[in-house]
Amino acid sequence: MRFLLKIFLIVSAFFWVERFCHKATDGFAMVNVYPPQGDHRMWERIEPLDPQLISSPYRYFSSGSQSYVFISEDNQTVLKLFKFQHMRIPPWLEYLPSFPYLEAKREKKRQVLERTFSSISLAYDFFREETALLYIHLAPTDHLHTQVTLIDKIGKKHVIHLDQIPFLIQRKGTLAYQAIDAWMEKGEIEKAKQGIKNLLRLALQRCQQGIFDKDPDFSTNFGFIGSAPFQIDFGRFVADETEKDPTIYQPEMIRITRHFHHYLEKNHPDLLHCFEEELLTLIE
Repeated sequence: MRFLLKIFLIVSAFFWVERFCHKATDGFAMVNVYPPQGDHRMWERIEPLDPQLISSPYRYFSSGSQSYVFISEDNQTVLKLFKFQHMRIPPWLEYLPSFPYLEAKREKKRQVLERTFSSISLAYDFFREETALLYIHLAPTDHLHTQVTLIDKIGKKHVIHLDQIPFLIQRKGTLAYQAIDAWMEKGEIEKAKQGIKNLLRLALQRCQQGIFDKDPDFSTNFGFIGSAPFQIDFGRFVADETEKDPTIYQPEMIRITRHFHHYLEKNHPDLLHCFEEELLTLIE
């Protein structure tokens, strides 16, 4: 009985330590940012990387659904590392003999990775300025020959060789709602109105370029760099020529801005007329 109690206490202690570490670091661990085994050549790009973009350390900022986000010392750029623990089967499963369930699970994870990388490539190739992308690296290479220092949430430093891991670098901005709140608090109503117009035009531009977005959340996925709007998160982009059809994008513009309308109605009713007038103009 004592032996079983000891085993239970050890397992419980291990579990709670793991949970504590996960919470303290937001789940960031070096093992999570290395891609799963496989042929990733289809995502390979041989492009030079501006040394200035990785000349200083990046400090941990947040954890999203697809990536860990780090901010440069000058607060001008973000470095995103992918959460590959969500794109591969648990390592211990690799030691088991192949069987249908395992193969199905592996294929499902592979599809998640391919959809994510396809979306990022689409943004970089056709919507780069509008997503403030500066550089993407989606497959292991041997031409960068450089490294970057990361400082995680608990202050620990990690040195990463950039040839070995997928990552992207993006200009940093302010979330859309935060920017509008700040403009209104300062009494910069005309600036807020122009910001709303620019956001709506950005959403329409994405549609007219034949890009469908499965997650067009204005509160978390859009922002401003100064007064210029950009899309922060583009992990759900899909190429779709039908998006260019007004009969398709007109109802979609209404759908994707519904929560934005509720936000303005609740927080800044003085901006509602501007929003409704601009949306009507765009979809007509």
